[in-house]
Amino acid sequence: MTSQLPPRETDHYTQLADAAVVTTRALLAARENIADTIEARAMMCLHGPAGVGKALASNVCLRELERTRGEEVCRISFRARPTARAVRYELFTALGLPGEPPRHPSEFDRLILDSLAAQPRTLVVDEAQ
Repeated sequence: MTSQLPPRETDHYTQLADAAVVTTRALLAARENIADTIEARAMMCLHGPAGVGKALASNVCLRELERTRGEEVCRISFRARPTARAVRYELFTALGLPGEPPRHPSEFDRLILDSLAAQPRTLVVDEAQ
């Protein structure tokens, strides 16, 4: 099964003339796994060697879910080896939480968990290498 999906400016190499994303078995598997994970409100890790298309596959699949299901997707990028504090601040910002971030870690965690419980969202985390 081969179909072409429209590229997006953030997708790797798709700014080349006539570039398109081709649906492969790996992309279909990623799409199914991501959809199942979101449905279960669970967690998954898409991993593999550099350059095999992990970021492209997740971007394409999540864009499709945003479009077809109205899924709210928050994308977060971290520098390599982020601290717990950095993770909390990025989550606070990505979730659009009001006010100033709390100082105490337990207050921070409660605020984030309460926000996600009230309105589940899909969080996509990409760690910079």
